[in-house]
Amino acid sequence: MVAIAPLRRQRHYLPELVLTHAEEAAYLWGRRRASLHSETLQLRNLQELQERIEAHLQGMLIAGADLPALLGEWLQADDRDEVFAAACALLRHGDPAFAHQVLATFGCAQGPRLAGLRDAFGASPQTHTQDALAHNLAQGDSAHAAAAAAALAAQRRLAASDPALIRLLSTENSADAALAWRALTVLDPASAALPYREALQAADGELRAAALTAACWRGEAWAAKAIHKLAEDGDLHALGLWAATAEGATQASAPPQPALDAVQRCKLAARCGHPEDIEMLIAAMAADDPLLSSAAGTAFTRITGCDVEGERRTLPVSSDADDFEREFAADVHLGDARRAQQRWAQHGEQWRAGRRWNRGHEVSATLSTAAQAAIDLAARWDFGLRAALAGVRLMAPPPVI
Repeated sequence: MVAIAPLRRQRHYLPELVLTHAEEAAYLWGRRRASLHSETLQLRNLQELQERIEAHLQGMLIAGADLPALLGEWLQADDRDEVFAAACALLRHGDPAFAHQVLATFGCAQGPRLAGLRDAFGASPQTHTQDALAHNLAQGDSAHAAAAAAALAAQRRLAASDPALIRLLSTENSADAALAWRALTVLDPASAALPYREALQAADGELRAAALTAACWRGEAWAAKAIHKLAEDGDLHALGLWAATAEGATQASAPPQPALDAVQRCKLAARCGHPEDIEMLIAAMAADDPLLSSAAGTAFTRITGCDVEGERRTLPVSSDADDFEREFAADVHLGDARRAQQRWAQHGEQWRAGRRWNRGHEVSATLSTAAQAAIDLAARWDFGLRAALAGVRLMAPPPVI
């Protein structure tokens, strides 16, 4: 009788498939980061991205004890999202040795690698890493302290009154200070003496914006006046916050900004969401400049929810452009002024009755169930920002990424 020896499997998984899961998780994490403040995607799109990332992380974990051998080199990559995928899988496994390997990489990481590790710590249980992260916050250089603060804040393992965090808000490196302010934003808005004045006087606009945003989410009563004053002084970040928070804000009533071009004014009108700007947008759609026409159409749709996408047009290139630039010149869809005028005639009376619109929903004071499903992510965060500034935190601030 012929006998066949049983097949001996060396592994209970396919290494190539684990690496495919890692590649997909890295790609999707990059998309999630880019989508967080999207003006076109909704909350459900962000949730779907997160579910897909979680599924790929589960697929990676099937490698078990072999994870370090498969993904150890990824920890040394210069790609933020690849580092995130590898580190997150190692941390999710739960083995203390794997966590210590990630922490060892964290200790000497810089730039995108440090950012990827920060993301992974913030998205993973901190059973084996919390003490080390707290140590880095208290005694590490500003880059590692800021990364540790962001990771601890993401898991709510940090108090807003922590002396190390408060010191970090005033660190000399403006990027690290801005990250610390963003970490502070997601924490419980309990009262604490914070160095707002110093941050708002900083030369770096990103730092000023981070401190102003934190002040709004923490319900600081003085924040509205500070935003208006900085916007009047030409701070574009403050101008954006003014558009998001000021009562009855319109592009036409914005603090003077001579440096703003017509395209930027369309984007500002979209963030304000006020019906008074709609006729300006319709006129801009008829402009000869295809970039302006496209921006006006996009802003009209963002406010009203009505699609007014018109003819597709290739943007002009400079006279000294090379063949590659000419062949791959960007395309845009012009705004259809005629269709927009028709929608304005049909719905103008309804729109004029509101003060702030996004995707066809009035969002100045309340969010209906339908509005929550339809408005874009940027408008959702702006709504939460206004409510928090008024003294009621109705939703959590956006994650620290």
